[in-house]
Amino acid sequence: WNERQRDALHFRYPGVGGESYADVIGRLRPIIIELERQRRSVLVISHLAVQRCLYAYFTGAAMEEIPHLEFPMHEVIELQPGPFGCKVTRVPLAEGSQTDRSPVP
Repeated sequence: WNERQRDALHFRYPGVGGESYADVIGRLRPIIIELERQRRSVLVISHLAVQRCLYAYFTGAAMEEIPHLEFPMHEVIELQPGPFGCKVTRVPLAEGSQTDRSPVP
């Protein structure tokens, strides 16, 4: 755990198939190219590490921030890339949560 705390971006989880965030970023490169080519909406359902990497790429977050990005459970995050940045909208899905779309500052 201490090793991960020192370098969360490059820490590779032990065991077969263990990856670091840097490994995930490398694995996502061809997928990101395909996502950028799309002209229609795309829904991505994935593990948190993949969500963090995609979010950081499209919003321009620093690589060092990726392991620390937080996303609430039961929420859809809509990313709309554009010529002047990426618009981020969060859509809560949990019962009793806000049901309207709320833009992220």
